[in-house]
Amino acid sequence: MSPMHATVSTAQPRRHALRAWHWLLWLVLWGLAASTQAQTLPGSGRGLLSAPTQSFLAVDDAFRWYTSLPQAGVIGVHWQIVDGHYLYKDKFAFLLRSNAGEQALAAEFPPASAHEDEFFGAVDVYFTDMSVLLHLPQGLAAGPVTLILVYQGCAEAGLCYTPQRREITLEL
Repeated sequence: MSPMHATVSTAQPRRHALRAWHWLLWLVLWGLAASTQAQTLPGSGRGLLSAPTQSFLAVDDAFRWYTSLPQAGVIGVHWQIVDGHYLYKDKFAFLLRSNAGEQALAAEFPPASAHEDEFFGAVDVYFTDMSVLLHLPQGLAAGPVTLILVYQGCAEAGLCYTPQRREITLEL
C-alpha cells in the first residue's frame, strides 16, 4: 500500500460536520425568531421582532408639566395630558429636598376617573389636564429647594411608560 492511500483525509468529514452545524444554527435562530414573534407584549398587538404598527409619543410629550406658586407655602404642579393618554393617581410621589434634608409633601389631588387597566387592574387615573397642590412644611427657610416629582402613565393604545422622576429647583 502506498503512503498516499494509507492517509485518510479528515477535511471531507469536517466540511460535512461544519455544514450540518450551520444548518442546525440556522434552524435554531429561525425557530427563536418565529417563537419571539408569537410572543407579544401586553397591549402591543405585535411580536417583539416585527415592525412597529404604531408610534408612541415620548413620555415628556405625552405628559407635559409645569409648576406655579399660587400662594405662600403652596406649590402647584400642573399636567397637560395628551388625548389618548392617562396618568395613574397612585403612582404620584412628591418630595422636597432642602437644607433640612428630603421629605415627602402632602398633596391635594382633584377627583380621578375609575379605570380598568390592562397592566394594574382597577385604578384611578387622569385622562385630562390636572393640577396638584403641594403644601410646604412649616418653618421652611426661604431659598432654593428641589422639588422631586414621580409619576407614571400609559397610552390607551397599549404602551405603559416606565415610572418617571423629575427634579426642578425652585426659589422660595
